[in-house]
Amino acid sequence: MSENKKSISEEEPKGEVRHQAKRLFWSFIREYWKPFGLAVLSLAIVDVMDILPPLLIKSAIDVLEKGGETMRPLLIVSGCYILAGLIQGVFRYYWRKFFLGTSHVIAYDLRRQLFEHLQTLSFGYFNRNKTGELMSRLTNDIDEIRMMFGIGLLLMMDALFYFLTVPFIMLWLSPRLALYILIPMPFVPIFVTKVGRIIHDKSKIVQERIAELSTRAQENFSGIRIVKGFHKEEAQVAGFNRTSEKLLGEKLSLAKIESGFNPALELIVGIGAFFLIVAGGMRVISGEITIGSFIAFQSYLLKMVWPMTAVGLCINIHQRGMASLGRAAEVLNEKPEITSPSDPVAHPPIAGEIEVRDLNFTFPGASKPCLDHVSFHIPGGQSLGLVGPIGCGKSTLLHLLLRLHDPPPESIFLDGIDIRRYSLQELRGAFGYVPQDTFLFSDSIRENLAFGLPDGSPPELTAACARAAQIENEIEALPDKFASILGERGVNLSGGQKQRVAIARALARDPRVLLLDDATSAVDTDTEERILTAMRTFFCGRTSIFVSHRLVTVQNAGQILFLENGRVIEQGTHNELRSLGGRYSKLWEKQRLKRELESNGIASSPERRLA
Repeated sequence: MSENKKSISEEEPKGEVRHQAKRLFWSFIREYWKPFGLAVLSLAIVDVMDILPPLLIKSAIDVLEKGGETMRPLLIVSGCYILAGLIQGVFRYYWRKFFLGTSHVIAYDLRRQLFEHLQTLSFGYFNRNKTGELMSRLTNDIDEIRMMFGIGLLLMMDALFYFLTVPFIMLWLSPRLALYILIPMPFVPIFVTKVGRIIHDKSKIVQERIAELSTRAQENFSGIRIVKGFHKEEAQVAGFNRTSEKLLGEKLSLAKIESGFNPALELIVGIGAFFLIVAGGMRVISGEITIGSFIAFQSYLLKMVWPMTAVGLCINIHQRGMASLGRAAEVLNEKPEITSPSDPVAHPPIAGEIEVRDLNFTFPGASKPCLDHVSFHIPGGQSLGLVGPIGCGKSTLLHLLLRLHDPPPESIFLDGIDIRRYSLQELRGAFGYVPQDTFLFSDSIRENLAFGLPDGSPPELTAACARAAQIENEIEALPDKFASILGERGVNLSGGQKQRVAIARALARDPRVLLLDDATSAVDTDTEERILTAMRTFFCGRTSIFVSHRLVTVQNAGQILFLENGRVIEQGTHNELRSLGGRYSKLWEKQRLKRELESNGIASSPERRLA
């Protein structure tokens, strides 16, 4: 019983994905029906011109067989032959233009839709899906879909036209002989349907294996410093080869089926050729049909080889494309977990007052809360410091303020209004955010600094923010200054430089609330002090929240929260917390002693401490 339930539960998602893929397929057909209609019309004209020559040859042979006295009939036939070739050449250009050109437009349209939709999805989706998997859907799957709408549709319509015309021409030439030749044809749709399903399922597995390979390669290239630092190149190559071997196995399994598909169809045509030679030859001898008709039959039988082969190619391309279209539909049908309210609150310019009331937050699947009954209030324009051991919930709290994760209703308020009532654009537009994991784009420094600004913003603004973040002089020392191109994730900058560029990027937005998540951890204390001093003017009138492991960073904050295991265990100003003699005070003394030892040139290694 359990096995039956399992098989049914596995079949239902497959059926749903296929339904979604079909729906997406027909939506593109409806949207681009005009160019596809012109493509089909052009193809029909080409095919009509292609099936005329056997009849022209039949007429010429019949004329010769009767012993005509003039060349006029042959000249007419020859002229028609040339004219058919010219018409074919002209309209072959148009069906290529409309079929293949439209397929590229659809690929562009779908890739754009996927990327735009991915931008709307929440953190949870990207946590569940690897980057390489998503990249595969935007590249390999799109190529398969483009092939389906281009070559795939072309082959299908071409084969359909031949199937709907050539057999009837054969019946017109000789009904009895045509019936003999067409006896094997009913087996074609049965064979195609059964094998097509197998190709579809195996094609989807191949695309999944390609995604796995892309993920492994992407992770390896992104973490190349770690790989080389730990001297694990051989292990990475071995892992890549194992994944590649799995892909090879699935590809070969698919290739075995595909390689037998066309020969099986050609065998059916070969059986028809056997009947033609035997039965057709007898009718020529008996005088039932002319030699011209026999030659025409042979030409049309050969023309049936192409649609048979085209059916095989079409099924392969279509099933691979539908498998990829199903994977694209899965992304497009994914709903964002965090959205703007249907009736967002209309609010005057945000002042920056933040209040958190008895906030409880647990990550999905976690056994205990990340934040447990957290409450505090920050008046507009004031500052808050968040300190505590690693994993106590500091960064999660900032993510909840930005609704990168969704807080419970009526737990976080901005200017007295639940943040869930703001539109996401207005809410996040009020914040300037410097994340703990600094990310810079592979673009110029100026473009990175102006990332959150509207187009056409003055370059003086980004320069001023770089000056406040104490990075302007180092940028000016570069050969191309602010136009210098950064490597992937800013790899050609040091950790401290990347953090300061990220700080300048947040300042450039002129936010009402500034969130700094351990934003100066990669700079020395002197540079940190210069940054904070330069930014004091910027802080005036703005709400700011500092997350830091260095207590000296938050000592001037209006209030400080010490978190542990998701709970606020101490709260107050720097002086108030020191006077309590609790966790904050002990950590302050420990860090103060370390700073004094470092300033006096005394190493803090275990050996020196024991000495």
